[in-house]
Amino acid sequence: MKSTKKLTIILAVVIVAVVAGAMLYVYHRFAPQGEAGEKHITITIRYDDGAEKTHELDTEAQYLLEALESVAELNGEETAQGYTLYGIDGVEADFTTSSAYWAVYVNDGYGAYSLDKQPVSDGDQFVLAYETF
Repeated sequence: MKSTKKLTIILAVVIVAVVAGAMLYVYHRFAPQGEAGEKHITITIRYDDGAEKTHELDTEAQYLLEALESVAELNGEETAQGYTLYGIDGVEADFTTSSAYWAVYVNDGYGAYSLDKQPVSDGDQFVLAYETF
């Protein structure tokens, strides 16, 4: 009886490891990939008071976080889900106290990835907008 229980536990651990490995492979295989080489992009920042700053830049950044760091001072942190943005140029968006957040738009559509996973391609237009819920 004990050997059957032990065998069942070992089999369960092996199955979990195989499934986890498969999920990790799928994630890395289909995750957004940055584009190598120089690109011309536009980054617009819309602050809480309605003011805007637009930056046209040539960059070799493969992901938006690196490009954004070259034109703005960021306050954020790396999390398990990706880079969490709290503030840009001293303007903080605190969802817990004011229902405010920094929305990311990519080529007129809502961004689907965190800043560190959002690929940058030649001609892309990014908008980071202070918004409230």
